[in-house]
Amino acid sequence: MALVRTRLALVLVVVLTTVAGRWIDVRDLPGRIKGDEATYVAMALSLADDGDLYYERNDYTRFVQVYGQGPSGIFLKRRYEPGLGQKVPVPADQSLAFGKALIYPVAATPFVWLGGPGGLVIFNWLMLASCLWAAMRFTQRASGTRFGWLYGAAFILASVVPVFAAWLTSEIFNFSLVFWAYFLWLYKKVTPAGERTWLSGSWTTMAAIVLVGFATFSKASNAAMVGPIVLDLLSQRDFRRSMLAVVLFTVSTTGLFGVNALITGEANYQGAEDAVSRRSFYDHYPFDDDGTSFDETGSAMVTNDADTGRVLSAQIVEQIPLNVVYFLIGRHAGLVPYYLPGLVILVVWLAAWRRSTLWQWTSMLAVVGSSAVLLILMPDSWNGAGGPPGNRYFLSLYPPLLFLVPAGARLWPAMAGFAGGLAFVGAMVIRPYAASAEPWKNVERMPLKALPIEITLLLDLPYRLNELRGPITFVQEPTVQTIFMDANTYSAEGQGFWIAGRDTAEIIIRTEQPLRRVEFIFDAPIDNTVSGSFGGRPIAASFRAGGQAIVNVAQPTAGRYLHSYTYLLKLTTTNGFVPAGRDPASTDTRNLGVFVRPSFVYYEAVPPD
Repeated sequence: MALVRTRLALVLVVVLTTVAGRWIDVRDLPGRIKGDEATYVAMALSLADDGDLYYERNDYTRFVQVYGQGPSGIFLKRRYEPGLGQKVPVPADQSLAFGKALIYPVAATPFVWLGGPGGLVIFNWLMLASCLWAAMRFTQRASGTRFGWLYGAAFILASVVPVFAAWLTSEIFNFSLVFWAYFLWLYKKVTPAGERTWLSGSWTTMAAIVLVGFATFSKASNAAMVGPIVLDLLSQRDFRRSMLAVVLFTVSTTGLFGVNALITGEANYQGAEDAVSRRSFYDHYPFDDDGTSFDETGSAMVTNDADTGRVLSAQIVEQIPLNVVYFLIGRHAGLVPYYLPGLVILVVWLAAWRRSTLWQWTSMLAVVGSSAVLLILMPDSWNGAGGPPGNRYFLSLYPPLLFLVPAGARLWPAMAGFAGGLAFVGAMVIRPYAASAEPWKNVERMPLKALPIEITLLLDLPYRLNELRGPITFVQEPTVQTIFMDANTYSAEGQGFWIAGRDTAEIIIRTEQPLRRVEFIFDAPIDNTVSGSFGGRPIAASFRAGGQAIVNVAQPTAGRYLHSYTYLLKLTTTNGFVPAGRDPASTDTRNLGVFVRPSFVYYEAVPPD
């Protein structure tokens, strides 16, 4: 009876909390519309208010009423009448289909119905809270120690995971699906023999299979997560339930594609009949007051998840080792800075590998294998593209690492993971909406700034969300672009740019042709010393006020991005001034250190390796 009352109380709290979402104005949340928010929010509102998943005039109007702007970044598809045989398109001026997975908005619909757009916010944070509770409960049981729950708390709170709860997209939903799948599957394995709970039954394994199926429909990279569960059943020689698991996974995944086909006329929500029948829109939208047409505006986006044209090309194979380094310790998307507690658990588990179980090995291999697939299929966008905080694609691959916690795990690794993780992402976790709104600022502080910049992801790093950072065309022909990686470089003026005083600036120089030599001229109206490097070659110069220093850098080492060459310019100044402080007539309050004028000399042909 007490258990029933507890569950009823929990349901009541969830309902009341969700209704409180009516008082949340999503327009007051910091930041622009992030990632795929426009599509998922529009889908959830359409389901809650209209009971359908069609994009029509009222969907556009409703979105503008909620956000005060159009659905920037929305993915829309041409609809087809459901049925077999030849496809019959629905006129685009009547209705369109949404071009994203339906499972997240379907799951969130009751919350949106109760709490309005704010109900979606509540839904995300409730999912995160449930994962936190389950993580602490599992690690407490698995470790068998009083402080074992710290591993679970660190796993969630000292990683980038809470930041994605601030995104009204499927990221935290996919994470939760995989997390709860593994919790349901594995909790009974760490429960003492003879103890029976609602999590002890064999139904939990089949429920886990279904959840992974849903996660796979939402993001195909989650498919490998089902492997360890099926292999565990096979290792027990439970062939009947193994076959049932395969059937359930297939039905739960393909069944949702079937539902999508009934709604849109096509099973694949990311595909289309032709190259222009799935589009994204940013400034003008179908059914807006300007009479925007689906066929004449927007950007064709039939495939947006794989760099298929470059998979296993010679350049991609060559950069795999570099991508592995970036994947682990990259400044913007590395596992060490953004998922450190999970890696700590992995190390603790490996240290006790002799006591490991088969399901732990297969879970670890599923994570490693899925990560390798990301690097191979998406060599230039494996972080999730669009400049996210951390690695967005790894988020739903992260949960299995928690379940590697071995029995007898000691206290100090948990504390180290907690402290180390917070050192990297603590400021982001405390302010998740601000961290999501301006992700380029997250990496401007130590210790993140000490890590390498992922050159292979150059056009999908967070700076892209701030147009003042770049890419900025510095030389027209042959093309040279500058990308400012922090706030210590000021916009180009004439033939150069200012570096901040008493600080360090990092700039990516991207060129169309490889550089043979670069001449840097430094000057300022104050005494100053400049030190740093360009393309791995050292730079050092001093000059008096009003004078200048010239430094030549020969044969700088280039990185490669697509068909261009990249060079990191890193400069530190020892002195600075504020123009307004020197000249009463000036209104310039910038902290200036040195003016930099680079001149580029190119190879006539690509230099030999």
